[in-house]
Amino acid sequence: MNHDIDIKELGYRIKKGDEKAFQILYVEYFYNLQYYAMRYLYDWEEAENLVQDAFLSLWCNLDKYDEERNVVYYLLTFVRNSCLKYIRNLKIRDNNQDKVIEALLFSNMTDEEPDENLLKRLNEVLSRLPDKQKEVLLKHIVERKTLPEIARELGVAESTTKTHYKRAMTFMRENLHIILGGF
Repeated sequence: MNHDIDIKELGYRIKKGDEKAFQILYVEYFYNLQYYAMRYLYDWEEAENLVQDAFLSLWCNLDKYDEERNVVYYLLTFVRNSCLKYIRNLKIRDNNQDKVIEALLFSNMTDEEPDENLLKRLNEVLSRLPDKQKEVLLKHIVERKTLPEIARELGVAESTTKTHYKRAMTFMRENLHIILGGF
């Protein structure tokens, strides 16, 4: 990525319909936005489609784009909202729920502009977990530690860690509708 790009200037130029500025934005940020979408979707092709939609929406709706807003954050917000809409519209099967929960936990820990309502609902559900289950869940998903590593770190049997993790995931699955839909 070229760090010499003046994002604010690029946004102004894009607002005026400057195709060269749009091309620069596309070339410099498409892959990063696709990778960002992957944190939610675990589907490279769908991530690519949603990022394409974000760029297309920006270009086709320049009248709605506020050039005072960072154009990259604008695209990030569009991509994040599209990912969440895509996830909500999935007919979630039991074997997909764990990936949805992992995507939600992992992606919202580092967002520049997190969906505050989604993050609030996620934190509300997490706060209802017993402390050890929450600790194991976050260490496994967010910190990417294995269950044996977590067991050693906590000084407990691996079976105990597995039990904490399974119970936490069961609880999260049961509350997924609250996290995604807010009801």
